[in-house]
Amino acid sequence: MKKGLARITALSTVLGVLALSTSIAIAAENNVAPLGTADDYEITLYKSNIHDVTDTSAYLWSYTEGAGKDLEKVRVYSYFYVNGNLKHQAGDNDAEYASVDYEANVTALMKARITSSHYAYNRVGEKVTETSEREWPK
Repeated sequence: MKKGLARITALSTVLGVLALSTSIAIAAENNVAPLGTADDYEITLYKSNIHDVTDTSAYLWSYTEGAGKDLEKVRVYSYFYVNGNLKHQAGDNDAEYASVDYEANVTALMKARITSSHYAYNRVGEKVTETSEREWPK
């Protein structure tokens, strides 16, 4: 009984190693990393902008969009300044598209600014980063 169990265990191990070796060889022939490199992810679009400016208000927004088979999530984090003062900060995460916005309302709007950091993360936690900024008046 012990000899039979030992033979089955040895045979299972050999077959498992053979199957793994074969899959690695096939992947190498096709120039595919057998376990993946996690390099197929990127930020495809990103922007910070200011719209609908009046004497007393402005709409500030930012977004990040990502793509790739290894993309885990995208993130945007923004700081919103009105008349030279930090008025709001916000962040958002999502699978492929993240956005934040802020409606500035003041007695007299003299200037507005948004600064943003944009991130795309892969499935092993690595990231690529971009930044954007927009000011009014230009």
